[in-house]
Amino acid sequence: MRRALLISAVVLGNAVVQALCVIPGLTPAASLGFVSLLAGSVLALVAAATAVVVFVGAPGPVRPRVLRALAAVVIALVVVGALPILSTATLIPALLIAVVIVSPAGNPDATAGSGLRAFAWHPVRAVLLAVVTALPIGVLVVAALLLGFFVSGWLGSFATWVVVGAVAAVLVRAWARLAVRPRRVRVG
Repeated sequence: MRRALLISAVVLGNAVVQALCVIPGLTPAASLGFVSLLAGSVLALVAAATAVVVFVGAPGPVRPRVLRALAAVVIALVVVGALPILSTATLIPALLIAVVIVSPAGNPDATAGSGLRAFAWHPVRAVLLAVVTALPIGVLVVAALLLGFFVSGWLGSFATWVVVGAVAAVLVRAWARLAVRPRRVRVG
């Protein structure tokens, strides 16, 4: 229950910061104000994503999990941010791969390949979860675009980030749990 409250606080806190970054209404430009708001938005996103990954991870020493989760989130953010520049068709697959790889970083025994090893350890469950993950990602991308048209400004930003954060937290938890190595059962 405590973890759920912490994750909820992180999601709401990030949504508030993202909404505050929209209030001035600055358009994308090379101005100091816009660059400062962009930096604040990205830092809030990195902090929130790192916190969610750490909070959903299995209990264990916190410091290595925070550093590993922070590194995974930053790398994923750079890759997910860069790929759609090359082709917009890469956005949903890039987000799916990022969720699979980053989610287990909060587990104490995680390695860089833990997320992908879930497909070897639990092949059917991993494929089903990949499909279940891709669907909400696609729906959220379309919903965020539509919400931007119909509910704009700080309210639209806040609503978008609350929904995206909540769905992301559920997906991260599912992938973090799936990426745990199965226990070997001794027979006889």
